[in-house]
Amino acid sequence: MHQSDMMSISDFSKMSDIPRKTLIYYDRIGLFKPAFVADNGYRYYHRSQLDTIGMIHVFKEFGMSLEEIREHQSRRTPANTLEFLRKQGEVVQLQMAKLERTRQMISMQAERIEHSIHVDTSRMKVIRQARIPLLLSCRVHASKEQIPEYLWDDFQMRLERENAPIGYPNGVIVKKEDLLKKDGDMVSHMFSRMTTHSEEQQYMPEGFYLVSYTKADYGDTDKIYPQIFDYIEKNQYVVIGDAYEEYLQDEVSLQNPEEYLVRIMVHIKEPSNVSI
Repeated sequence: MHQSDMMSISDFSKMSDIPRKTLIYYDRIGLFKPAFVADNGYRYYHRSQLDTIGMIHVFKEFGMSLEEIREHQSRRTPANTLEFLRKQGEVVQLQMAKLERTRQMISMQAERIEHSIHVDTSRMKVIRQARIPLLLSCRVHASKEQIPEYLWDDFQMRLERENAPIGYPNGVIVKKEDLLKKDGDMVSHMFSRMTTHSEEQQYMPEGFYLVSYTKADYGDTDKIYPQIFDYIEKNQYVVIGDAYEEYLQDEVSLQNPEEYLVRIMVHIKEPSNVSI
């Protein structure tokens, strides 16, 4: 061990970005000891120890306890270390997946709010929509005012399997058969816009959609459907699919529930009198 490769605790602290007090504490609990302690009590570290303290720092950042790290350090062998690193790699991969879903959630919320600022709630319009990947809940047939608890539990379980955080934007679906009965109150599924990895991938079909916006509290969106049905009949549109409801502004951005803004998209046959 070359003397030139030795560093004082202060220099080692600066190079490793680990506080001096932390290094002293690690020494006391037997987690990470200096390479040499002088007669005067001064601690000295070897440059090669930067690799070890770096790994300790990484494992600690990803939630391992100091006891778990110390236990590994005390019995490390190439085989044990390989198994240990692979397990931690799986933990990191899972955390990365959760972070990516969180990034998606933040981006989606921001896009919805930005879009909502510019919408005209006084008019409906027809748009052409590309196919959108969805995560769906189990199927039900329930009023928006009486959505069963098990539906929320089921959907939350599916979100968790997709590593999506609590609060990931979601909406509800009204099935075609209910729309044809001019009933906009019955929910068939909850959904979120996402590419799935654990759950079966579902899609909002490509095609034409009649889009309407209204201000309504949760569970109170059925009040807009009579206007939608009248508009469909007046323009001789043909409903060929479901309706998708999503809140663009909700309690995340507003304090008054009566001001929440919902978008309703009804899948219709390509109109002969519309230009996209």
